[in-house]
Amino acid sequence: MGNLITGYLAREILKTSSATLLVLYVILVSNALGRVLADIADGDIPQQALWPVLLSQSINILSLLLPISLFLGIVFAFGRMYKDHEIVVMNACGVGYREFYKPVVLILLPVLVFSAYASLWLNAQVQRKAQAIIDHGENQHEFQQIKSGQFNQSKSGDLVFFMESVSDDRLELQDIIISQTRDDYRVLETASSGRQKIEEKTGDLFLVVGPGERYEGRPGAVEHKLISFDQHGILMENKSRPATSHKRSEQMTLTELWASESLAHRAELHWRFAVPMVLLVLGLVAVPLAYIAPRKGRFGKVGYALLIYILYFNLMALTRAQLEVGSFPFTLNFWWVHLAFLGLAFGLLYQRNRGMVFMRKPA
Repeated sequence: MGNLITGYLAREILKTSSATLLVLYVILVSNALGRVLADIADGDIPQQALWPVLLSQSINILSLLLPISLFLGIVFAFGRMYKDHEIVVMNACGVGYREFYKPVVLILLPVLVFSAYASLWLNAQVQRKAQAIIDHGENQHEFQQIKSGQFNQSKSGDLVFFMESVSDDRLELQDIIISQTRDDYRVLETASSGRQKIEEKTGDLFLVVGPGERYEGRPGAVEHKLISFDQHGILMENKSRPATSHKRSEQMTLTELWASESLAHRAELHWRFAVPMVLLVLGLVAVPLAYIAPRKGRFGKVGYALLIYILYFNLMALTRAQLEVGSFPFTLNFWWVHLAFLGLAFGLLYQRNRGMVFMRKPA
């Protein structure tokens, strides 16, 4: 009978948890999609980075939703069974909290493994790939917006260029006229063709043109320079920076975080280990919290569950902020939060079992 009850409870928990996860995931991913599309429309993110960025945000959302989904799923499932008096029958048959935790552990362990993998490795890996696509797209973005047959202005605003035609891949330009202004000095160039080029070391974006002619001088001056050239490059966008200067802590590998002395990086390392622990702790809290007294609604403990979840993650976020500024000891890091809610779980079990934590038959 034990295996039958365990399987039944596991199915109920899995159904409610999956439904909760699906609803929350669709809502939050839809919001994330709207933000990404807005960034693309504003030109902050290149169009080709839509799916990689959305994928990275989806994985991050999923890893954060797993604890609350399982937590609410357990509360919903046991709350319904308390309301329908199924738990009362199980208690009469000698089934207690020790047996109630078996299906919870059965579902929690594989979810915990995935949560740890996503938090420690997968999320950072996907974010790095998305950032690489964004960086590459930003380098090409200047030329993705150009239009043939009309004047185009560079992002810096000091260069205006006109081309007769552009290739399908937006890389080759034909019959080019370029005007540059630097203080009161003007440069006008004409070239038969041009091509964009990205400097590998710096990421600077150049337009390489030639053959052509270059006119230099000051407006109103008698003398001007006329230079004929075979080929030369014009800096379109300066992106010079160290290779790792914009890598955020969320994109760094565990090895990089471990070797870093930065407080923010150390806080990120402890955060990645702390997120899966939330799943475990909330799973322990959910079972005794789900108890509903007779004549109470089946959703009576949902408000308490949401309050506990919000308090848990707010304390986690507060601790992380204090760790990043060095005002909280790293020896404690997030463990004090986990231990506090573990104490809540054992306190609820103690209360329900009249002084015992894992008595076979609850009161």
